[in-house]
Order: sequence, then C-alpha cells, then structure tokens
Amino acid sequence: MKTLTDLISKHKAFCWYFFISVLATVADVVVSRLCESLFSVVIANTIGVVAGFVLQYFLCTAKVYAGSTKKTAAIFFVTWLGALLLADGIVYVVRSIIFDNADGILYYLIGKGCSIAIPFFITYFIRKKLIPAKET
Repeated sequence: MKTLTDLISKHKAFCWYFFISVLATVADVVVSRLCESLFSVVIANTIGVVAGFVLQYFLCTAKVYAGSTKKTAAIFFVTWLGALLLADGIVYVVRSIIFDNADGILYYLIGKGCSIAIPFFITYFIRKKLIPAKET
C-alpha cells in the first residue's frame, strides 16, 4: 500500500494545482460575497472569479506548468473563460431558478460550491492535456 507521501509525489502537479485552486477559491469567495452587496449575484460572481483567476494563473505558471508562454497564457485564458461562463450559468440556475432568488449564506454556499467544483475538474483535465507540466 502506498503512503501518502508516495501518492503526493506521484501526483505532484495535481496536488499543487489543487492547493493553488483552493487559495484562488478563497479569494474568489471572499471577493464575490463582498461584491454581492453592490452588484447582482452573476456580476459579483464574475468579479470573484476574475480575482481568483489572476491569482491562480500566476501561481500555476510558477508551480505547476513549465513556465509562462504565450501558448500557456492563451490556453489558460480560454479554459478560464469557458469555466467562467459555466460557473455563472451554474450560479444563475442554482440561485435564481432552483432557490428562487432566496438570499442567505446557505443558498450562497450551495450555488458557489457547485460553480467551483464542476469547472475545477473540467479545466484541470483540459489544461493537463494541453499545457506541459513542470519537470519534477
């Protein structure tokens, strides 16, 4: 049976990507929740996602991917844009349609959680396929 250290070592790029994504998510959640008092939920979500994207891009190009090239930046941006549209669609469906525009932290967390988890895995696997990882 493999130890946790062996597993982390084997999947180093994913572990870094996950850790960085958690940091970006925290930035996203804080910014978007603060912005909800000024903007609609979709606009607030977009502002949070942009803040998280900027943080994630710089940290991932430093720790996960083999440098910051124009190709890496383009792939990162296009996949982020797709994830943003997907996240906004999820937030809209969950908050506006499923919960009928109900306000409250529970509704926020459910919508935000779904809009984070689903795009996370989709963008990770697309980027893994298209962007070379750092040599370990």
